[in-house]
Amino acid sequence: METSSSHIEHTGPGAWRIAMDATEATLSVGASGRRRPLSDPPGVSGAFYLRPSGALAGFALRLPLRPPAPGAEAPVLLWESADLESEGRAWLRFGRQEVCRAVSVLCAGVPGAHPYVKIVMETAFSSWSLRLPGVRWPRPRMVTLRLFSEIRPA
Repeated sequence: METSSSHIEHTGPGAWRIAMDATEATLSVGASGRRRPLSDPPGVSGAFYLRPSGALAGFALRLPLRPPAPGAEAPVLLWESADLESEGRAWLRFGRQEVCRAVSVLCAGVPGAHPYVKIVMETAFSSWSLRLPGVRWPRPRMVTLRLFSEIRPA
């Protein structure tokens, strides 16, 4: 896990908000260089937890996936970690399935007239561990989840 502290003042839980216009999550399947898109979750909701130094302490995110049929409720992938600095791992939950995997994190403060914190996270897991919709192979494949986001002053 890689984090960069910044000189941006982190004043409290209500002082920052996730910039949804700068947030994107992607799920892809296959080996690097030969990945194919699996899903682009249409939205992300949840929270990032920052330490006073600006380091990312944890997160709890909900990523709705595409509904299996028109009018059906969208299934939700949960991704969370409570202590990134000591564990460097995060839980992924989909329905009754869950897996704990290493997560790489880049968290960097960007100073200026309109300061913000840039967050990039990535993890990979076996398609069998969560049984996500859209992966229909008889043998397991690696699924990669990437998230790009920004946290801006409220």
